[in-house]
Amino acid sequence: MESMNLGDGLHVVVGGEFPYCNTLVLLSNEVTVIDPGCALENLRQFLKSHSIDIHEIDNVVLSHIHPDHITLASRIQRLAKAKVIANEITAPCFDDKEEMKRLLGFHPEHKVRPFWEQLVNEKMYGALDDAHVDIVVGNHETLDLGGMTVRTLYTPGHLPDHMCIEFPTLGYVFGADIDCTSFGPFYGHPNSSIPLFRESIQMLREKEVKGLISGHLKQPLVKDYRSALQSYDLQFDIRDDFVLMAISGGAGTIDEIAMTPIIYRSLSNLVFLQFEKWMIEHHVNSLVVQKRVAIENDRFVSI
Repeated sequence: MESMNLGDGLHVVVGGEFPYCNTLVLLSNEVTVIDPGCALENLRQFLKSHSIDIHEIDNVVLSHIHPDHITLASRIQRLAKAKVIANEITAPCFDDKEEMKRLLGFHPEHKVRPFWEQLVNEKMYGALDDAHVDIVVGNHETLDLGGMTVRTLYTPGHLPDHMCIEFPTLGYVFGADIDCTSFGPFYGHPNSSIPLFRESIQMLREKEVKGLISGHLKQPLVKDYRSALQSYDLQFDIRDDFVLMAISGGAGTIDEIAMTPIIYRSLSNLVFLQFEKWMIEHHVNSLVVQKRVAIENDRFVSI
């Protein structure tokens, strides 16, 4: 179990790469976990090292509805009677997992949905369990979590409900899935948005903080966050170029472009292939808006 102490009761239990995520633990007059997606045994071990039992967790805060960020939330709510806190877009999806699946693009008839559900149940067990949000928050809302003050910051693009968590008194911001990883930005759902994602990245670059806490880096604190976010944002342009290169080479459909992986190194998994296709689709739409790609006879052509 790896963890990082950021001072004044703020800790990070390192979960790392998908299907896990880094989990923030706030130890003040109350025990709060943010995005409980680390391994359950690691969270238990961390709490035990502070003479705390998992039944003593008071609050669970969710940055967004992705399964790797809510994995343990339902179980913690059952075990500890903890209050679950989420924003107004996340809340109905957490309360009704069918709404969650629709938000993520996996409607009942989607052919990849069973494989996605299998992936979630195998790798993020508990994420699809029934549970409910107790407190719904809006943008720029300040919360007092047992003496620890946090503030919400809507940062859509990755998903419509994505938000970051600011720690004004400590000088940090939790970037959640604006994570500065070498993989780059993920926007693999129909209602993800490249323009909104880039605006959210720019919003974080303009923040005056001591560091950004990544949702997936194994070294979670990014002190040089402006430079890291600039490199992270550059991935959109690089992927644009790869998509345009594929179209210039004769690939005229999403399926044809996806035959050569652009975002994922391997597309042997049907779920990752679907993510790849949705992300390519966002790039093609962006290139059409930029007038670098046109659609002729239902095929993409470079301009």
